Amino acid sequence: MSFIQVACDNEEPGQMSVTSDMFLQITNRKVKVSNDGKYYILTECIDETAEVSQVRNVFIVDLEEDAAKVAALNAEYVLVGGVGQRTDYRPANGENGDAYYMLKITSLSQAN
Repeated sequence: MSFIQVACDNEEPGQMSVTSDMFLQITNRKVKVSNDGKYYILTECIDETAEVSQVRNVFIVDLEEDAAKVAALNAEYVLVGGVGQRTDYRPANGENGDAYYMLKITSLSQAN
């Protein structure tokens, strides 16, 4: 799957251009499942012992059909694939430095 970068010199004031860095495609990422009362929140598991600072990706499941898939698994950890788009939405427990994406799920399974 590829994305097209769009940029226009004659954009209307207040209009945001869409760029490729606003999207992230993922496959088989291990995430911890939680719910903020509105959406399922899938928080990427990263190596906490790594010496290099890592950005934790947080995926928000906002589509009803995807939320039903997550609910059906009833698991604390899952493997997920999909396409995320950057968002300004922050769950109540969101942390600075994390990257937040609304996620369209393409694959989902229970993690071992």
